[in-house]
Amino acid sequence: MLGRPQEGNEVVLLMGIWIDLVTWLPFITPIFTGILPLVLLILMSKMQLRGASQLTSRARGCRRLQLWAVLTAFLIIYALCLMEAWAEGHLNISLIPMFIRGEGYNYYQTPAFDLACASAEILSQVVAVLLLIFRPQIVANLTNNHWGRWLLPLAKVISALGLAFGSAVAVWPPALSSGNQVVDPSSFIIAFTVAVLSLGSIQTPAAANNLFVGCWIDVILHILFLWFSMITTPAGLYRDLLGPRLFTSLAAGTTSVLLVAVLLIGNLQFPAAVVQVLISSSRLEHLQFDYHQPQEGSISPNMLPAIKVFYVLALCQGSLYIMASILGLFSFFPRRSLVFQSQFRGQRGAKAIDLYYEWSYAACMETGLFAAKKTMSLARFAVDSLNSNSGAIRLAAVIVLGNLLHQRETDYSRQELRSKIMRSNKKLSTLVGMLGWADVRHRYVRLTAAKVIASLADILTIAEIPGMLKSVSSLLDADNQPATNEQGRHDEETSVQTPSAKRGNAGSQDTNEQLEHVQENNGGYCNWACWCWQRMKEKWSVLEELPLTYQDSLPIMGMVILERLAHDPDNCAEIIKAPCLISKPITLISYTTYSESSNDEQQHAICSSLNFVRRLAITGESIGVELRQELCKNPFLLNNLECVLEDSHVSPEVMKLVIDILAKLALDEDARKEIGSSKVTICKLMHTFIGRDGDGLVNSYYDQLLRMAAGEALAILTMESPANCLAVLEEPGYELIKDLKNMLCEDEHRYVAASLLENVCAHSVDKLRHQGASDHLSSAFPIVMENVMSAGGKQLESLIGLLSQICDVIREPYVLDLQLQTNGSGLVQKLVGTLNSNRKPNPEYPRMRRVIVELVISIVKFCPRYATIFREAGMMEALTKVERTPSKVENYRVFYGNIGVVREGGSSLTALVATAKELIHSVLN
Repeated sequence: MLGRPQEGNEVVLLMGIWIDLVTWLPFITPIFTGILPLVLLILMSKMQLRGASQLTSRARGCRRLQLWAVLTAFLIIYALCLMEAWAEGHLNISLIPMFIRGEGYNYYQTPAFDLACASAEILSQVVAVLLLIFRPQIVANLTNNHWGRWLLPLAKVISALGLAFGSAVAVWPPALSSGNQVVDPSSFIIAFTVAVLSLGSIQTPAAANNLFVGCWIDVILHILFLWFSMITTPAGLYRDLLGPRLFTSLAAGTTSVLLVAVLLIGNLQFPAAVVQVLISSSRLEHLQFDYHQPQEGSISPNMLPAIKVFYVLALCQGSLYIMASILGLFSFFPRRSLVFQSQFRGQRGAKAIDLYYEWSYAACMETGLFAAKKTMSLARFAVDSLNSNSGAIRLAAVIVLGNLLHQRETDYSRQELRSKIMRSNKKLSTLVGMLGWADVRHRYVRLTAAKVIASLADILTIAEIPGMLKSVSSLLDADNQPATNEQGRHDEETSVQTPSAKRGNAGSQDTNEQLEHVQENNGGYCNWACWCWQRMKEKWSVLEELPLTYQDSLPIMGMVILERLAHDPDNCAEIIKAPCLISKPITLISYTTYSESSNDEQQHAICSSLNFVRRLAITGESIGVELRQELCKNPFLLNNLECVLEDSHVSPEVMKLVIDILAKLALDEDARKEIGSSKVTICKLMHTFIGRDGDGLVNSYYDQLLRMAAGEALAILTMESPANCLAVLEEPGYELIKDLKNMLCEDEHRYVAASLLENVCAHSVDKLRHQGASDHLSSAFPIVMENVMSAGGKQLESLIGLLSQICDVIREPYVLDLQLQTNGSGLVQKLVGTLNSNRKPNPEYPRMRRVIVELVISIVKFCPRYATIFREAGMMEALTKVERTPSKVENYRVFYGNIGVVREGGSSLTALVATAKELIHSVLN
């Protein structure tokens, strides 16, 4: 702080003005004149004073109020001085020039000189306060121009030299005398320094960004000014009370003690320890004299040793307290080391580590070093501090938790930390409660707490944390902006920012450039000193905070939390009960054009909302059915998804999310009809799946995963839906049957192409015959039959179903007979073996036995001679087993989880088996 020009100048100037005001108050006695500035300096050194540009409006108002109070006090004091001088006739005398006075006249010992000193000191304070209040732009421009950048550093050098000389004069007054009379220049030195600091406080950091000034002169100037402000008071006091012999040593010693006390007075332990040591030492010294002639029998002979032991213990305890306080000054280095090791960034992270050290110190004092060592971890501090009454400690706890959960993402200790947090519902409730802090000043706290909750969301149970959905929902209502706030911006500005703090090639390059610049303008010693300074700053400065992006906005973090919570079906049951919660993410999907009219915040909001809606849509079990129905009830969802599909600039990742949502929503019959009625949706899905649009242009989203997703969505949309099959088949610009036939030769698209083609053939037989698709299907028949021989599971079910539908479309016995001649016997054996091995239906392919029976019926109906082949292969026995073992599983086409979501249309499996057996039996007879 003190080393940064603008902020340090203002902080030191404010402290100096207050201290100087105390010394001018007429009702302060001499003894308190030395004590009150010390107390004031101690109090102000513990205040977080910042520059005016970093203050909130509320703090700025308080600052202006105190500056006006100081200004008024100085004006009153100066008016009293003028009145006193006028009453005593000194005011007119001071106007007489010195050169017309008589010989032997010493102007430096006259009331006129005292009035001049007071005027210079007080008026300089008044002008400084006015500059701090109004910050006139004209003066600021003068300090920031070329001459100001050179003259102000020169004035700082002169001021530092003047303060050093004034300190020497204050310690040894004969150093400056006139006619055997001591001259006190302190008022003029203070006046000049206050003027320099006031001008420096309104100079911009960019203008003051000078390596020579920023690194050395400002630090030296600030320290000397505080030293000088404190040394002059005890110097004058001891000089008047004790005379010149003891004055020098006592003044210097007292000032040193006072300044060290300012650094050590973090709490009352240090002064209490000093008093304890003094009293114990005094009592030990006089103990033998007090008890040198005890009366016989009046006290025990062990009394004196016991008292000695008591005072020795008290002396040791006080000494250890003093040593601990002194060593506390050097805790800066391990604290900074821990900040770097834990990769904390910004002043928030450094403050969190400082609070952790205070907590650890208190734990050691309470339970002892060895007992507390096991419980002094950062994780324990963070977890235990969540329920603290202090907002700063709670913020530090959340920052530490977020950092530890992020750094230990692949470590076992991360799971251990999560389990520690999960053990206490009270701590979880505290974290969740932070999400609902709606005050703009708490945006950073909400963001940090949201990141911690997001790390825990996959193991949280909503029902166990009252009010959780309400708090998370409040995040969705926040403005979609990065979670920076006034206070957060202050902390970022006040963090130690150096070119080398970024720890990388950029930081090293900036440092090297600065050193090269210094080498061009300064000598060798200065080069070495600046190099050492930069290395020290690089080692002990706090890393810059990473800039917040729109991914760190509160609504997006709320969507991330909801998505991870939705991994648990029980949480989904709670989400569906929350009023208006599902509608909020759907609203965030709404926009016009992804690339032009939407900005980064909208894109991230859309992606996060789509992820959450997709998570709800892919939920299994009965709760998934309810969730998909609830999503479909929203009148804006399908329209918003359609807008995303229409955008030609949308990314493949977003497109895949939309297609997955449509595919899962299509499992519901009503949603399937509504989606299929949208020509835009069918067109975009066809465009994505086929690989080109209706005009023959190559698909810009030619991605295998995206094509598979679009194909699966089309396959689900055409299930048990003749209208959708007709819409797909009549989409202009495509030869669907030909395109699907070609895809049957591709391993990655075979299953999807077979499923879609099966559905189209099943529900558009007349349309296909009218379009002359028999030739394409006839050429596809041997390809499908060949794949049947090597396929299994889900793909086999789809291919056998397609064979059955092709037979129904072709209907020419000689064509089917010709196609079956190549490998008909092998196909029959495959069908019989598969039928026998699937006695228990599998939810992944529940139609296996049905499609086999349908294929047997088609083949025997149009090629009767295959009845004998089926009988010889054991098909009748296999059909009998199917007839005896019906299953409810076979009443559905699609299972999602353990729930059937798409019912099978047409005849029951038992009726189909009866038809197949009757056909075979009639042919054989």
